[in-house]
Amino acid sequence: MKLCFVSLRNYAVLSGDPAVRHVGGAEVQQALLARELARRGHEISFVVFDHGQPDGLDIDGIRLHKCYAPEAGRRVVRFFHPRLTGLWSALDRTGAEVYYYRGASQDAGLVGAWCRYRRRPFVFALAHDADCDPRLPLLGGPGERALYRFGLRGAAAIVAQTEHQQRALRETFGYVSSLVANACDVPEPPPPAGDSGTVLWAGRLSREKRPEWLLELARTLPEIPFTVVGQTNNGSAYGLEMRERLSGLANIVVKGYVAHDDMPALYAQTRALVCTSEAEGFPNVFLEAWARGVPVVSVVDPDGVIARNGLGRTGASPSELAATLRTLLADDQAMRECGRQARRYVELNHDPRRCVDALERVVEDTLAARS
Repeated sequence: MKLCFVSLRNYAVLSGDPAVRHVGGAEVQQALLARELARRGHEISFVVFDHGQPDGLDIDGIRLHKCYAPEAGRRVVRFFHPRLTGLWSALDRTGAEVYYYRGASQDAGLVGAWCRYRRRPFVFALAHDADCDPRLPLLGGPGERALYRFGLRGAAAIVAQTEHQQRALRETFGYVSSLVANACDVPEPPPPAGDSGTVLWAGRLSREKRPEWLLELARTLPEIPFTVVGQTNNGSAYGLEMRERLSGLANIVVKGYVAHDDMPALYAQTRALVCTSEAEGFPNVFLEAWARGVPVVSVVDPDGVIARNGLGRTGASPSELAATLRTLLADDQAMRECGRQARRYVELNHDPRRCVDALERVVEDTLAARS
C-alpha cells in the first residue's frame, strides 16, 4: 500500500539533523511505524516542514516531501499562503492512497479537506486524551477547534492509543475508533543506575505539564537529584519563568533540549521517571523508560497499566508523589521488580511489529471499504 504520514515536525526524528530542534512523542511514534511499514515493502512518504532539505529526499526507503518553512508568510494571510497552498501542493506530490495525521490541530482539518476533495481515505490518530475532550483545551481559538472537528468528522478511520480514549471519543463525539498501541523498541538491558542515578522529568515547560509540581517535589526531597529535559513553548513567559525557578534549586539540573538519539544515555543514568502532567495520551517517555527497566512515578496512569502491572507508582498530588518516590527509591527489591515487570510489559504489548500489524489492518480495511 501507499501510505503518507502528514507529520510536519518529523524531519528532525527521521533525518537526525541536529540543526532542527524538535522531538515530540507523536513524531517518534510515526517514525517507528513508518520504518516498520517500509521494511515490509510498503511505499511510505511523509509531508514535513521545509528546513532547506531537497524535496523528495529519501531516508531509509521513506520519501520526504516538504510543504513550507515553519515561520514563512505574513500574519493572517499566511494561513492561505504558504500554509494551505504549500500543504496541499505537498500532498498532491506524494501520490499516496491513504493519508495519516496524528493529533488535534487545524492541520487535521486541512488534510481532511484535501482528502475529501481528492477522494482519498483519511486516517486520524489521537495523540492526547484532550483530543477527545469536546472543549478541546489544548487548541487555540474557535477557528482551530472548528477545523479539527471538521477533520475528525471526515476521517475514514480513527485510531486511539488507549481504551480510555476509545470510550471518551465514543461518549463525547460519537465516533468509533480502532486501538493501535504505541510502539517501542526494547534495547539490551543497561546496567542499573544505582544510588548515583537521578530522577528524570521530561516534557515541555508548559502549564498542562505542571512543572511547578516538580519544584515542590524537589524542595520536599532535597537529598534526591533531579534532571529536567524539555523546552519552553515559543515566547512563553510561563515556561521561561519555570526554567529559571527550576535552575535555582541545587538538586535540579535543567538540560533543556536533548536530541532523541541522546536520550538513551540519559535513561542509563535514571533511577525513576516522574510525570506531573494533568493529562496525557500514552507518553513515549514512559515506554522508553520501561523498556530500559526504569519505573515511572506518575499522576496519569493510561488504562491503569502502572498500577495493574507494577510498572512504578502513582500519586494524585505533589505530597503523594514525594512520599511514593522516596519509599520506592529506598526499596532496592521493589525497584528491581518494577524494572523487570516494565521491560516485560513493553515486550508483550508495544513491540513495533505488533503495533504495525494493527495499523495495517486499519489501513487495509479502509482501502477495502473505499473500493
